[in-house]
Amino acid sequence: MAVKVRCPTCEKVLNAPDTARGKAVKCPGCETKVKVPAGDTSAGGQTTSRRATAKTPARQRAQVEDDDEFLAGLDLDKVIDTSSLMCPKCGASIPEDATECPKCGVDPETGQLSASAKKRAGRKGPDPALFYSAAWKDSWAFMMENKSVALRTSLYFILLSAASYGCSFMVGWSSNLPPKIFWAAMYFVINLVPFGWIWCLTVETVRATVSRKTSIRQVHFDIYQNIALGIKFYLWLIVFGWFPPALVMYPLAMIHMAMPVTKRGWLNFAMASTFFRNFMPTMYYWVIWLATRLVLGVLVGVTAFFSFATIIGLITAMRQGGAKPDTTALVLAISAVSVVGILAMFLYGFMVVFNARVIGLLAYYFKDTLDLVVVVAEKQYVKKEVRVDEFGDPVTTPGQIVLKVLLVIFALAAVAGTSFLVWYMLFKKS
Repeated sequence: MAVKVRCPTCEKVLNAPDTARGKAVKCPGCETKVKVPAGDTSAGGQTTSRRATAKTPARQRAQVEDDDEFLAGLDLDKVIDTSSLMCPKCGASIPEDATECPKCGVDPETGQLSASAKKRAGRKGPDPALFYSAAWKDSWAFMMENKSVALRTSLYFILLSAASYGCSFMVGWSSNLPPKIFWAAMYFVINLVPFGWIWCLTVETVRATVSRKTSIRQVHFDIYQNIALGIKFYLWLIVFGWFPPALVMYPLAMIHMAMPVTKRGWLNFAMASTFFRNFMPTMYYWVIWLATRLVLGVLVGVTAFFSFATIIGLITAMRQGGAKPDTTALVLAISAVSVVGILAMFLYGFMVVFNARVIGLLAYYFKDTLDLVVVVAEKQYVKKEVRVDEFGDPVTTPGQIVLKVLLVIFALAAVAGTSFLVWYMLFKKS
């Protein structure tokens, strides 16, 4: 069995025969004697190390003579191992088809860093090419680590959906206008909350990912904050999404929304150049987004199609005064819709956390090309200079005089209008 050793001088790999164990072989490149590790081969084919013993000078001289005799009969052309290449810098094995050392990036022919290794060394952040695999593996691990947040998200969506359906029912059930307006307003406010919670989770996940954290369990659900963030989402949808194709830049906009300066996240025309520079990772996010919702969409769609068809058919039969409707079929159809709806909300909570992590990874791996503004420019406030007259009183400018006159006119007009309205209601109407 051959023994591979490396020449300490020229770094060539020598393929010494098994009979060379304990002896020295001469490197054909630089003629340096290379010691081959000793070992005994037992009858079963297993090699065991020899126990070191103290040698007398005579025995040492005999060993040198044996080594010289062995080298004289050794075919040096067969000693070099052409099937293995070692890195001249770190000594790691380099595959035959590789152009650089997989460990340190050195080109084995030149002994210097390869062009790709220099590019990686000059990069400030992580390798963007790793995003495409991490988008699945890391996001899954992140979702499982924060499954309590995903479960809470599912519960919030289930409760909010039930409250939304209840408000919608009350709008149709109420006969007077004031209750209808009230329940319609409640319906609108409740539907702001889930969008606000998704916004909150996404922003916090991006910040945690960029900071190389793996937990967002400290994020709390604040209904008032989520209502405000829901309003913010709809405003963003109007300001940014007035041109519908621009909504494809949603992950990039959310990354900017997690930064100290969010201006670019509101302007689709300013985000266009960033989008084209990061076209592939952005579209890859949408591929993941679609894949995570495909199974859920098929499940909900098929169930809704058959269940709603049954429900509509039974309601139509009741209105036409035909045969007595099948109450059991109606209950089963409604139950199927409810169960699938709850299951959909349950799975959707995990999808939100998963996709938020994908956006966070996009921010982490491509932060050098996302045009992020992470430092707020320091503003220096200068005290406004007030002009004073010779007595030390502030000098009134013409603009201030005009403003005071307008305020007086407005106040007089308001008093006059109110007095006229009271007089008209008390005397003229009677």
